[in-house]
Amino acid sequence: MENHRMNPFLAQSTLVRNVIVVLCVAMPWLNPFASSPSTAVIPLLVSWMMAACALLAVVDLPLAKPRWSAVEVVVCGALVVWLGALLIWAPQVVDRALTLGLLASLVCVWLMAAVGRRAAVDESLLRWLVAGLLAAAVVSAVLGVLQYLGLARELSPWVNQPLKGDAFANLRQRNQFASLTSLGLVALLGWVAARAKAQNMTSRCWALAFALLNLLAAGVACSVSRTGAVQWVLVGVLMAAWGWRSAKQDATFGKGLVWLALATPVLVAVWSVVMPWLALQTTGEWGASMILRVTGQAQDYAACGGRRVLWANVLALIAQHPWLGWGWGETDYAHFMTGYSSLRFCDMLDNAHDFPLHLALEFGVPFAVVVMALVGFWVLRRSPWREQQPWRVMAWGLVLVVGLHSSLEYPLWYGPFQMTLGLAIGLLWAPTDSPTQVEAQEGPMLMAALLFLGCLYAAWDFNRVGQIYRQAASRDAAYRDNPLHHAKQSWLFKNQADFAELTTQTVTADNAAAIYPQARRLMHYSPEARVVQRVIDSGTLLGHDKEAQELAERLEDVKQNTPR
Repeated sequence: MENHRMNPFLAQSTLVRNVIVVLCVAMPWLNPFASSPSTAVIPLLVSWMMAACALLAVVDLPLAKPRWSAVEVVVCGALVVWLGALLIWAPQVVDRALTLGLLASLVCVWLMAAVGRRAAVDESLLRWLVAGLLAAAVVSAVLGVLQYLGLARELSPWVNQPLKGDAFANLRQRNQFASLTSLGLVALLGWVAARAKAQNMTSRCWALAFALLNLLAAGVACSVSRTGAVQWVLVGVLMAAWGWRSAKQDATFGKGLVWLALATPVLVAVWSVVMPWLALQTTGEWGASMILRVTGQAQDYAACGGRRVLWANVLALIAQHPWLGWGWGETDYAHFMTGYSSLRFCDMLDNAHDFPLHLALEFGVPFAVVVMALVGFWVLRRSPWREQQPWRVMAWGLVLVVGLHSSLEYPLWYGPFQMTLGLAIGLLWAPTDSPTQVEAQEGPMLMAALLFLGCLYAAWDFNRVGQIYRQAASRDAAYRDNPLHHAKQSWLFKNQADFAELTTQTVTADNAAAIYPQARRLMHYSPEARVVQRVIDSGTLLGHDKEAQELAERLEDVKQNTPR
C-alpha cells in the first residue's frame, strides 16, 4: 500500500527532474542577454551554471562504467599538467579571466559528459535531453525566420535584433545559428531512427518530423551560412547511408528515415529560394540567398578578410613559436606585432578559426599534435562506422557538427557548444555492453557546486566592472558615484577595468610613467590603435624612443592593411 502511495510522488519528481534537464539544455541557446565590456561573458556563465544544474539534477542516477587503463590515466594526467604549465609560463601576460574561463570550460564539458554517461543507460532521460536540444533548435529557427523577414522587432529585448536581412536567433552569429539548426537536425533524425527501430513511428510522428524538418531547413536557409549548408548535406547523406544499411539488416526498420534524411539538402535548397522571395513581400527587398553564397556569387568580406589569408598568417605565427606557442590569449597581440611577407589579415585576430591550428598557435605544435592524436585514437577506438544503436549514431552526429564547425571557426569558445560536446562524449564514452554503476555523488556534486558558485562570483564581479561602460543613469546605485574606483578593485576582470581607465586618459609628462606599463600590458588584452598609441606617446616621453618607433611602424603597417 505504501509503495502505491509513493509511485505518484516518484513519477512527479521524475517529471520535475526531466523538465529541469530540458531547461538546462535549452536555456543557454535561447538566452538573449549579453553585456559590455565582454559580450561573451554572460552567455558563458549561463551555460556553465546550467551544466552544473543539469548534473545536480541527475547525479543520483546510475551511469555507464568507463574502462580506464593505467596508460590512459597517466596520459590524461600528464596532459593536464602540461596544459597547466603552458597556461602559466607561455604567455607574456596571464589574463586571469581567460585562464579561469578555459578551466571552467573544461569543467563544463566534464559535467555534461557525466550527464551523458547517465543518459547512456537511461533512455527516458536521453529522450528528454534530445527534446531540450531539438526545442532550442526549433525555437531558434522560428526566431531566425522572423528576424530574416523583419518581423522580430516587437520581440525585443527577448530576441536579439540583427542588421537588416541577417538572422541568427539569440546566438549573435549566423554560423553558430546554422550549427544549432544542424544539431537540431541530428536530434530530429536520431529521434526518428530510435522510434523506427522500435517500430513506433506512426503517421502523426512522420508528419511532425517533416514539419520540424521544414522549420529547421527554413532557419538554416535564413542564416545563409555555407558552414550550415555543408553540415546539412553531410548529416543528411551519412544518416541516409546508415538508415539504408539498417533497413538491409532489419526489414522492419523501413526506409522512411532514408527518404527523410535525403530530403534535408533538397529542403534547404527549396527554402533558400522561397525565403528571399518572402523577404521581398515583408521588407520590400530581396533577402540574402544561401545559394548565391555557396556558389560564390555573394561575398561578405574583402579579399584580406578571407580564411585563406587568415590561415596563412596563422601558419606564419606558428613558425615563430613552434614549441611552446605564443601563450593562451595572445593571438591578437601576436598578429599585431608580426609583419607578414604575404597579404595581412585585415582585422583583429583573436582565434585561428581552426581548432588544431589554434592549439598549435597558442600552446605549441607538440601539444597540438598530442591532443589531436588522442582525439583520433578516442574516435577510432569506438569505430563510429560500425554503430548500430540510433542514439549513439545521433551522438556521433553531434560530434560531427561541432567538429566541422571547429575546423572553420571556434564554436567551443561558447558555452552551448561546450555542453553539447560534453553530452555527446558522455553518450559515447563507454561501449554499449559496459556494466552500470552508482557513482559516489560527493565528487560530482562538489565540482558542480564549485562551478556554480564561481559563476555567481564572476557575474557579480563582471557587473561591478561593467558599470563604467554604462551611462550614469543606468548604473547600479551602489556604484553610481565612483564606478571606476569600484571596478579597479576587480581581480578577475582587471583588464576590462584598466582598459576603460586607459582609454579615457590623455598622456602627459605627469602620468606617462604610470600609463606606460599599463598600456604595454593592455596591448596583450586588446592591441587596438588607441592602446598602442598610448604606449607610443608615453614611451616617447619616457625616452623609450626605439620601442616607440617600432610600435609606430607596426601601427602604420596595420592601418595601411585595414580597409577603410
